[in-house]
Amino acid sequence: MFDLKPLCTLLHDKGYSTQIETSGTFEILAPQETWVTVSPKINMRGGYKVLPSAMARADEIKHPVAMQKHIEELERLFKDTNIEPKLVYLQPISQKAKATKLAIDNCKAKNWRLSVQVHKYLGIN
Repeated sequence: MFDLKPLCTLLHDKGYSTQIETSGTFEILAPQETWVTVSPKINMRGGYKVLPSAMARADEIKHPVAMQKHIEELERLFKDTNIEPKLVYLQPISQKAKATKLAIDNCKAKNWRLSVQVHKYLGIN
């Protein structure tokens, strides 16, 4: 939603690196040096669509999953945007065994990576 180029460029000029995470529903306005994580919000409230340009710009995709339909929606998004992502992380929405197993099984089958919210497992809110 915001032009992050001036801020990120200033930080880069000072020797810092930058990383942003976005739903991919707005154009990504950041320098090429900025690492971009797209956590696509498929069927997002408000009718926002994930932009093909955001998917193409992503250095990695992080997708929350709880049910098989979430995997299917992500794969459909890859097909619809004609994107073969470099890195895909699946993140179980809950710590429930079913969601975690779904994420693990799909990561193994598709050579994707698992991302867990460690703070939730440790009980830190």
